[in-house]
Amino acid sequence: MRHPRSFIPPTFPSNSLSTQDCLHSVYAVSDLHTDYAENLAWVDRLCSRRHLRDVLLVAGDVSDTLPLFQQTMATLALKFGLVFFVPGNHDLWLRRDGSEGKDSLRKLWRIERACEAAGVKTTPQRVRMCGGSVSICPLLSFYHESFDTEPAISRLRLPSVARVMADYRACHWPPPLRMGSEDLARLFDRINERQLARSAAQAENNAWLTPLRSWDDAHGEGAALLSFSHFLPRIELIPEKRFLFYPDLMKAVGSAPLGARLKSLRPHAHVFGHTHFGWDGEVEGVRYIQAPLGTPKERRQRMRTLAIGEMTRGPLEVYDGRRRSGPAGLVARRHAVWSDYYRTTEREPTTVEPAPWVLKHYLARAPRRVVGS
Repeated sequence: MRHPRSFIPPTFPSNSLSTQDCLHSVYAVSDLHTDYAENLAWVDRLCSRRHLRDVLLVAGDVSDTLPLFQQTMATLALKFGLVFFVPGNHDLWLRRDGSEGKDSLRKLWRIERACEAAGVKTTPQRVRMCGGSVSICPLLSFYHESFDTEPAISRLRLPSVARVMADYRACHWPPPLRMGSEDLARLFDRINERQLARSAAQAENNAWLTPLRSWDDAHGEGAALLSFSHFLPRIELIPEKRFLFYPDLMKAVGSAPLGARLKSLRPHAHVFGHTHFGWDGEVEGVRYIQAPLGTPKERRQRMRTLAIGEMTRGPLEVYDGRRRSGPAGLVARRHAVWSDYYRTTEREPTTVEPAPWVLKHYLARAPRRVVGS
């Protein structure tokens, strides 16, 4: 990992760590999309010294292109004590000229090598904090259409996911893998076992890290367990279809294999991305957090549903490891519009009438898509 000359990661024995030598907090961000100059400037503006004792979880969608991905991750690695990363769909897009690889799996391996070069971690690790330790588990995943198990919305004729999602044109997979298939989602989930086997190599010569030898090991030493992915492990982490301008987005957001892995892993908190909705809520004893930067247009037009904490200034703090240990180190829950809504309102997926603002949107912009209009 490259750092300013004034800051060198410790290599002394772990039991000699002092308050000045340990890590302080864990922060999270997703959907940086630094292909936008405004977003790249957001990364560049992060203080060069404030977070040198902090950990950053980057939950995917850094950049569509490998050069900007490398630039962004190198910048973050300079500004944080440790950076962990999992890829999103945009990170696996390919250029038509073939310069970023023949298929998206090969680009995944190129991204892995870029992370290695920058000192960015992609494997499960136990991280020593001032108040104890935190187990951090990056979880690879990809969405599949069958993740959508809720009824279709009435009154709307929707274009297919393959037409709407640019991934179907920008990502390419080696046969017989197919975009949107469960086979693709299962393949990504299996790669997590490979990542676990690589944990020791990424922990070498860093006194802050202890490799996790097994998933059960993640709960050792009374550590809080923080996992993160780009895609959703549960359908409850996105507003119901009737509230969405494109209700079939539900077919391109989540992974059932990821959900099964989380059920077995039992994290105290899970960070995710992809849908660009600020989120901080609990489902079946697990706290779920989304802290997206999103696009400049989204920040101008729908900051109310994007916002969580003070994301315009920097990543979201999710764990304070300076004075607290274990799950108690999780910071207080933040306000986010949709997770606050579901804190007090039962989910009703069988209500299939579009929300008034959704119907108004289609009547104004695409009335032919409204049945009976």
